[in-house]
Amino acid sequence: MRCKKCNARIADHDIWCVNCGTMTDAVNQELSAIKSFNQTWQNMSGKTSANASSAGFAVLLGLIPMIILSWLFQGLLHYEHSGAFGYIVYQIIKAVAYSLFLPFLLVVFRVLAHSDDYHVHIRNYLAAIKAYPRYFGLSLMTTMYYVLIYIICFGLPGLASDPILRLVWIVLVNYWVVLMIPVPLLMEKQNVGIISALKLSYRHFHDLRWNIYLLILVLIVINGLALVLAVVGLIFTIPLSWFAIRDYIQRLIDFELLSYRR
Repeated sequence: MRCKKCNARIADHDIWCVNCGTMTDAVNQELSAIKSFNQTWQNMSGKTSANASSAGFAVLLGLIPMIILSWLFQGLLHYEHSGAFGYIVYQIIKAVAYSLFLPFLLVVFRVLAHSDDYHVHIRNYLAAIKAYPRYFGLSLMTTMYYVLIYIICFGLPGLASDPILRLVWIVLVNYWVVLMIPVPLLMEKQNVGIISALKLSYRHFHDLRWNIYLLILVLIVINGLALVLAVVGLIFTIPLSWFAIRDYIQRLIDFELLSYRR
């Protein structure tokens, strides 16, 4: 294969030309997030009901409690005081509360990492809950990160921050999501800890960040519509999200990106 810009010879699995630094067609062809999603959609055709029970447990144990928490924190548990210390404690309490339920949406990757099919049996999902402490750690790291950047970018009661940091906050939130999406699967497939998986994601998947972000946006839209139009639809869209993430990250791994670094 040759570079489309400088005609230098490049390896089939290079995503950047080693001569001129131009991105190769592999990013938009073999590693296309939309193509991967479409393939997942086709592979799941006629199998959506097979995952309804596992998705139902994930929604019941994970998503619904987090929705209730959001409602409570906006109403009955809304912070009313002006002290900086109390505000920080309040944000930490929120982070821990969400972290208690988020793992129920993530433990399924313990099953998906060692399976190529499109069916998560309920007994396998329940067995994966044994890994709850590990995924609680992952969830807590994520929520505490958001607490940290929120306080830095929005300031504390009586101590405002620079308005430009609001834009920085948006960038940091989105970039963290992109970094964390591959982490659960990498933890299981590579048998590594949370920090090691995060390092792998940053070092080897960084160049595909926009592809991963596009996949995230597609899944947010699908699940958002399911939540707004018919909550029961989540038992079909959540498994689609699980498998779409599994398939795309597996595509990156199969493309040997874990052994590639620009």
